[in-house]
Amino acid sequence: MSERDRIAAEITAKRAKLASSFEELEHKLDVDAQRKILTERVTASYQGNPVPWWIGVGALGVIVVSTIAWAVFGDE
Repeated sequence: MSERDRIAAEITAKRAKLASSFEELEHKLDVDAQRKILTERVTASYQGNPVPWWIGVGALGVIVVSTIAWAVFGDE
């Protein structure tokens, strides 16, 4: 294989790699596709074991109620 053919093959391979990288980047920046993937992961996680989700909801509730109580009954 000549030097010219080798360089042309390298360029072709680099173009294919760059196109693949652009496709991956486009997929990562597609908000609808990422939202769908996240929704599926969260749903599967909740269906697998809902206890941590309920603990998180309870903790968030305590934080919200505590913050409101602090704002209402605070010394200031």
